[in-house]
Amino acid sequence: MKPKKIFILAYAKANLGDDLFIYMLLKKYPHTLFYINIENEEHAKLFKNFSNITIYSEKEKVLTKQNANQYDGYIYIGGSIFMEGGVVYNITEQFLEFMKECKKSNIPFCYVSSNFGPYYTEEYLNLAKEVFKNCTSISFRDKYSANLFKDISTVHYLPDLAFSYEPENVEKIKNTVGISIIDLSIRNSLSNKEQCYYKMLEKNVKQYILQGKKVTLFSFCKYEGDERAIKAFLNELPEEYAKQINIVKYDGNINEFLKEYSKMEYMVCARFHAMILSAVFGQKCEIMSYSNKIENVIDDLNLFTGNVVSFENLTANLEMPLENFKKVEEENLKKIVLESKKQLSSVDEILQTEN
Repeated sequence: MKPKKIFILAYAKANLGDDLFIYMLLKKYPHTLFYINIENEEHAKLFKNFSNITIYSEKEKVLTKQNANQYDGYIYIGGSIFMEGGVVYNITEQFLEFMKECKKSNIPFCYVSSNFGPYYTEEYLNLAKEVFKNCTSISFRDKYSANLFKDISTVHYLPDLAFSYEPENVEKIKNTVGISIIDLSIRNSLSNKEQCYYKMLEKNVKQYILQGKKVTLFSFCKYEGDERAIKAFLNELPEEYAKQINIVKYDGNINEFLKEYSKMEYMVCARFHAMILSAVFGQKCEIMSYSNKIENVIDDLNLFTGNVVSFENLTANLEMPLENFKKVEEENLKKIVLESKKQLSSVDEILQTEN
C-alpha cells in the first residue's frame, strides 16, 4: 500500500515539550510520510535524523480550501495552540473554510494533546466551536478545555501525550536537584516577578548546595528565553555558588537532554512538561505554576499532593525544603500512562495499516 502523506502543524521552535510530541509521532509511525514547516534550521535539528519527515523551510504553509487536498490527512499536535490573540491562525474564518473543505473531501484533520485558552471573547469561543465541529477529532489534555465543548462529538479528554513517553532505564544520581527555569520577562502578567523569582531561587539553591546537593539548571527552550533566564539568575548568584552549578540546554538532541534530566533525584518544575516528565521519571518534585493549565492537569489527575507554588503570589523568601518534594503515586501513574496512549488513537484510525 502506498504510504500516506500527513502534514503536521506544530509549534516547531525547538521547544522540548513540542519537539517531544513530534518525536513520538515519527517514532510510532515510521512508514508514514510526514511534512512540516520549520523556518529556522536551528529549530529542525531533532528531525534531521528521521527519514520519514520532509521539512519545508518557508515561513508558514497557509492552509486554504484551495490546497486542502494536497495531503491524505492533517495532524495539529501541540499544547497551548488556542490562545486568543496568539500568533497561531487556527481559529480564524479562513481556517474554518479550510476545515470545512477537509470534511467535505473526507480528509482527516486531528488535534492531539491541546488545551484551550486563555480566551476573552464569546466570538473566539464560538468560532472555535465551529472549527471543532468540522474537524475529525480533537483530544484535549485537560477537563476544563474539554468541558467547554462537551456538546461537540469530535471533542474528548485524555491526559497529555508526553505521559506515554517510554523512558530509558537510567539510574538516578543521589543528592541531585534539577531546576527547570523560565523567562518571566516575556510573560506580561508575570514580568514584575522576575527579580523576586531569582532571589527565591538564590535562597534555595544556596541551601541545596550547603546540604551537599549537586544542582543542575535545565533550559527547555532557547527561543522562549530559558537560556537568558539562566544567565540572568547566575549573574545574581555569588560566584562561589554559581561555579558549582551544572547547566543542561535543549538544543535538538532530545535523547541526551532527557537522559540528563532523568538522572535527577529532585526537580523544581517551572515548565509544564518538566512536571509531566518528572512524573514519568519518578522524581520528587516541587511544582511552580505560571498558568492555570498546570493546576488543571494536577487536579484532573490527582497528580501531586501539597501546594503548587504560584508565580503570581511568589515571594523572595519562599523556602522549598527537599523533604517537602512529592512524587506521583506509582499506581496512579500507570493508569494515566494507559489513558495518555489513546491520544494517538485518532491518528491510528487515519493510518489503519500502522497500528
